[in-house]
Amino acid sequence: MNISENTVRKLILRARAYDSKEEVEDFELDRDPDTSETDAVETLMTGEIDPIRTEIEDWLESLDEEAQAELVALYWIGRGDYDGADFPRAVREARRRRTGSTATYLLGAPMLGDYLEIGLDAVIEADVYDEA
Repeated sequence: MNISENTVRKLILRARAYDSKEEVEDFELDRDPDTSETDAVETLMTGEIDPIRTEIEDWLESLDEEAQAELVALYWIGRGDYDGADFPRAVREARRRRTGSTATYLLGAPMLGDYLEIGLDAVIEADVYDEA
């Protein structure tokens, strides 16, 4: 395993923070832009420039291809495409099917944090997760 359980759990927390945001294309608030209400609304929005998305993208892109394939496999397992015991096969398939940016793929996937956690727990329960 190229990525530690602790690292995946940190990603899960960041992914959940990102998943909880709402995609907003054009946001306008009819209030004073310096109010805390505007700040509160903006923290719940995401778009092309989002600090959490940027943080996750940068982190994912810094991983080697094997670690990226492992994260995709964990996502697929959490989504129900594979069982936890199928982790090695899912990793091989993720490597084989990769055609673009893993960060773009995962950040575009629904319920990323939840599915990563379900997948990680399934792989640990199946006793096929070797700690990095």
